[in-house]
Amino acid sequence: MDLVTEGFSKKYSSSPDVSRDIAEDMQQYLRSNQVSQDVIDQVELCLVEVVNNAYEHAYQYSDELPIECSCFFNSNNELVFEVSDYGKSMTKEEFNRAVNGEFIEPDPDDPETWITSGRGFIIVVQLTDNLEYIKNGNKNTIKILKRAE
Repeated sequence: MDLVTEGFSKKYSSSPDVSRDIAEDMQQYLRSNQVSQDVIDQVELCLVEVVNNAYEHAYQYSDELPIECSCFFNSNNELVFEVSDYGKSMTKEEFNRAVNGEFIEPDPDDPETWITSGRGFIIVVQLTDNLEYIKNGNKNTIKILKRAE
């Protein structure tokens, strides 16, 4: 697909705060492309979740490792986001389980429902139009498509 706008691309260093840095940069890019605040808020939530997962799971909370983030609009006016790391990869089965999980509403009387782990990908799936996991050598990429309506 042809690019409609100039894309955004930047390499970051993993840290507990890197998801906030990426979200702030992405908000600025999206605002400059007249994306609605509603879509920006949804994208921010998704990016924070995906980046935090890379820091936690791929890098096992290790700092100063590369996380790459890029974004552009394709010819269908969809936002295309890619978040890449070079850490521990997921299997296709793990990815499919994560995105096909069922969101369990927390019940104040049932501590088993209070677990927050595993909910992030479910939220990302609900807020996006397509989600892919791409492994290329030692590079792991989550690709998100979101209509910019």
